[in-house]
Amino acid sequence: MKRTIIIIAFFVLLISIPILTEANDTFAVKLENPILQSEKVKLPWYKTLKYEFGYTGGACTGSRDILKPKKNYLSYYPDNLFNWLNSVNLNIFLPPNNRIAIGIKYGWFPHLTEREGLGMILYDENYNSIAGFHTDRWAIYYNSILLKYYKTKTFYYGVSINHFIANTEENYHSAINGILSDKTAIVQRKCIGGEIFCGLERHILLKKFEIIPFIKLQVGHAVEYHNNSPWEWGSKKLMIGTSGIFLGINIRVGGRR
Repeated sequence: MKRTIIIIAFFVLLISIPILTEANDTFAVKLENPILQSEKVKLPWYKTLKYEFGYTGGACTGSRDILKPKKNYLSYYPDNLFNWLNSVNLNIFLPPNNRIAIGIKYGWFPHLTEREGLGMILYDENYNSIAGFHTDRWAIYYNSILLKYYKTKTFYYGVSINHFIANTEENYHSAINGILSDKTAIVQRKCIGGEIFCGLERHILLKKFEIIPFIKLQVGHAVEYHNNSPWEWGSKKLMIGTSGIFLGINIRVGGRR
């Protein structure tokens, strides 16, 4: 709930900046000497700097660790194959031609319960299982820095670097020398990765801004580099996939028109 309120406040702030700035500029021009008004007026910063903000959502392949397990080899449902991935973004276009944009992005996977999860079984010298680890619920968020280049007005491609925070509850079960033990721990795993992507846009030009729906294809992957688990997982690492097809909408403001 708090995250939703912050995102809404963020969008309201971005929309209000150009409106308030333009109102101030208009008032200032009216107070100027009429003779000076005939001279070329310097454009305010938001009319020379173009930026956009928006939402993206889509289905990505995920990875086995955060997909739902299949009950059998014939049971293929959306949760067995894909995860939904949400993100909000803010991009700034570099003058003078506005072909290159740099941006930041915040995203999250919703409803990651009953997942395949990370799992590991420990054996004794006779190959009898004596302990096991398991995870099946995740809360995963990520931050991203991106760079994209517009080949044409409506087609672009780019790259991004992503940092993931994955929170989960790890379960430990053991039966050593006939003694049963069950323990749980709240664990955070950090992953780093990247994406390459391309997209196709449609521009709807309004008086003060543009509405830009788009479709995007991307290939992405991230691998765990750190965790605070109280147990030793050896070479087992969390892997997160973000390859898929996405739909979204941006609102673009500023720039010369």
